[in-house]
Amino acid sequence: MSEPVDHEPSESGRSVPTPDESSTDRTLLRTEYARLLSAEGYGDVRVLSHEAAERVFTERRRELLRVLDEFDVSSQRELARLVDRDPGAVQRDLQTLIEFDLVSLADDGRANRPVLAYDTVVVEPLVAPDTVVPEASFTPDDEP
Repeated sequence: MSEPVDHEPSESGRSVPTPDESSTDRTLLRTEYARLLSAEGYGDVRVLSHEAAERVFTERRRELLRVLDEFDVSSQRELARLVDRDPGAVQRDLQTLIEFDLVSLADDGRANRPVLAYDTVVVEPLVAPDTVVPEASFTPDDEP
């Protein structure tokens, strides 16, 4: 059974097949990169597909991630104050970051405190050697 592919136009205008972000090969590659980076001291690592990164990493969401990395915020409202944005807009952006498993909410009694879900977040390589995942001892279900 073949993996799903999309077709992107090349510079010559011809359609070039590209594996779907959920293909087994790409999922295993992201899982292996996370494992390797974690073993090198990067802590808990999340490797996003480049398609997911395009959807999630707006300038304002990247700002939220940077602030959460730098400050121990006590609530979503405090985060909104730190970035000087409307609390509702921050909440919507946080929801997207939660859906992509980049942020979680810690229940601190009266407030849900946004925290980073991973120590390190990276985007999968667009080009990589085939030898990165020689013989995987894991399954796509193991992906962080």
